[in-house]
Amino acid sequence: MSRFAKALTAGTSAATLLCAPGFADDTTEILNGQLNLGAQVNANGQVVVGGTGNVTLNTVGMGNALDVQTQTGHDVTSTQQFGGFVTSTAETNGVAIDGTAITAAGGYGNSAIIEVEGDSDISLNQSAGDGSSVFSSAMLRLDSYAVGNITAATSAANAVETIGEYGGIQGSIQQDSGATVESRAIVEARTAGLGEFSATAATASGNAIRSQGDESSVILSTGQSNRGAIRASARVNAGGGGVFTTVAAQAQGNGLDVATEWAYGDVRGSQDNSGETDAEANINIGNFDEDSIIASSESIGNSAIITNLGTDTFMGLDQTNSGNSRATTRFDGGFGGEVIGSAAAYGNAATSWGCQACPDTTTRGEINQTNSGAVNATFQSQYISGWGTTGSATAIGNSATFVTQDPQE
Repeated sequence: MSRFAKALTAGTSAATLLCAPGFADDTTEILNGQLNLGAQVNANGQVVVGGTGNVTLNTVGMGNALDVQTQTGHDVTSTQQFGGFVTSTAETNGVAIDGTAITAAGGYGNSAIIEVEGDSDISLNQSAGDGSSVFSSAMLRLDSYAVGNITAATSAANAVETIGEYGGIQGSIQQDSGATVESRAIVEARTAGLGEFSATAATASGNAIRSQGDESSVILSTGQSNRGAIRASARVNAGGGGVFTTVAAQAQGNGLDVATEWAYGDVRGSQDNSGETDAEANINIGNFDEDSIIASSESIGNSAIITNLGTDTFMGLDQTNSGNSRATTRFDGGFGGEVIGSAAAYGNAATSWGCQACPDTTTRGEINQTNSGAVNATFQSQYISGWGTTGSATAIGNSATFVTQDPQE
């Protein structure tokens, strides 16, 4: 879930709740209930320019949005229910751009951002109904060139982000989705060059949770269930590449990401995905001179990551995936530099990372994984000549990784 959405929620069903302390324990209750059913939410932006400097275009569409920012501990209870259609499109058309062209689109069925300082209890419930859809598209069209460009599309049926400082966040986050989710990031520059740098990215999630703690513990009970099809595609067609060109696509049914620094991290619960996940990165570039092309696709039914610096952690999850997972990365080019590409597909993936050099830290976990979905990864690269190619294709039904590492390495 992109943080720029916080400044772009005008015109959506949004609630920003800031409550001054009013009780003896310096904690204020925040109650939020949002229902958005059968609605069509559309955010569309377009820019057409000839020659210009920098261009920035952002669009965000949300069914329900909650934004809480406080400088004290708060208890937050929220229920969000979405049914309908969210569409967010951003398109930039230019001839010659002498600066950077930034084109970004974000679409969310339910979005909740909780940022607090101090001890806080949370109870968040999000649901996106079967038959609903969330779609985002970011497109850049060039006739001649751009010195640099960033083109990004992000979509999620349900998305939660919590940020805690100097205390602790604990509680429950429950997400359920039957919605179809799709993100497209496209650069069309068949007669143009991509200048110094070009970054194109598409991410799509059925359910997504991200929780951060800076000297603030994170203790969460989570439940995520996704039934909808999830697709992310990133595509670049250009006459010439950028000095550095990156293209990435990621699709996940359920995603959980917890990171703590100098405070305890603990996450337990379940992830159940039956929807298909499909990530595709396609690059077609003419001569790419001495350029570097980096392309990746990643498709995951259920994903869980916990990282810590200086503290103990525990991850306890049951992951069940029955949806097919497919990742595809393709490159076609003329004469050029180097190509680095990867395609990775997983049914279930769980990763715990700990700081080995930090004193008295322990990483613990209990993971149960069951996969019955097909898992396919494909990497293809072809061009006339260049420095070389490094490619990989990885397909894994169940993956559990526990790592301790010196942060300096």
